[in-house]
Amino acid sequence: MKTDIHAYIEDLFKGYEETPELRDFKEEIISNLMERIEDLKKSGMNEDEAFTKAVGELGNITAIADEISKEKRKEVIGKMYIEQGTKVDWKHALGYVTAGGILFFGIISALTAYFATGKIFIGVSSLMPFLVISGSAFIFLGLTQETKRNYPMPWKRALLYALAGGTLLFGLNVSITEYLSNHVPSFAAIGTLIPFVIPAACVLGFLLLTEKKRHKPWVAEEQKILMERYAETYAQKYSNPEYLTARGLLSGALWIIAIAAFALIWMIFSIKYAWIAIVLAVAFELLIELWFHTRKSE
Repeated sequence: MKTDIHAYIEDLFKGYEETPELRDFKEEIISNLMERIEDLKKSGMNEDEAFTKAVGELGNITAIADEISKEKRKEVIGKMYIEQGTKVDWKHALGYVTAGGILFFGIISALTAYFATGKIFIGVSSLMPFLVISGSAFIFLGLTQETKRNYPMPWKRALLYALAGGTLLFGLNVSITEYLSNHVPSFAAIGTLIPFVIPAACVLGFLLLTEKKRHKPWVAEEQKILMERYAETYAQKYSNPEYLTARGLLSGALWIIAIAAFALIWMIFSIKYAWIAIVLAVAFELLIELWFHTRKSE
């Protein structure tokens, strides 16, 4: 009989990480099952009936094993995070120092040009080449450096990110310089963004959409634990009809009032003031969600 009970418990906890806590828990269950089966046999049941009834009285014991497994996983992940030290190699260290020096030199040059001429657009334009070079370098170095959480990105892909970021910085700097110079209309200054910002944004969008995960294994496990915790916290709430009904009615009433206030303010004053009603509605929507979440947690 002990062999059957042991085999049943081992099969029940198959797939769980074997830890000292889980082993002690299983031994305790086996001991309690054997005692209960003996009591049931003394009351007149045969061995099979006693085993079936005793097992049925256990309930959902795997929930305890889940907690044991999660605690062990969190302990291991926490240990890995603390011990996972990644030093900056000399190439990246030299790159960071050089990029920082270029940026610092650019700031000093920009301030010098501004105080010498009294014209802010000259100062901003003086900063441009140093900002673009150092900004691109920081992007490239940051992406190709290994961290506690991520593996380094291939240098060719990181270079594309750096070039797109540099182009974006260059376009913004040109536009701001044109705007501050007062030599061109505001719309023309904004228009100078088009040949720089749009191509850079397209390249960045493509890179982000095709990006592969560079997380280390322990980070993926950490995210899995967080998702499990999120599912446990919110699954029951959002499957509760009473919660959904109350939440929906309150949200619906809020937006009916917001739309009515928007139309009323628009007619009485102006559309530029009417948007205040929508902004307030969004804020109240967030407060409602926070209130329901706090209420559920309690």
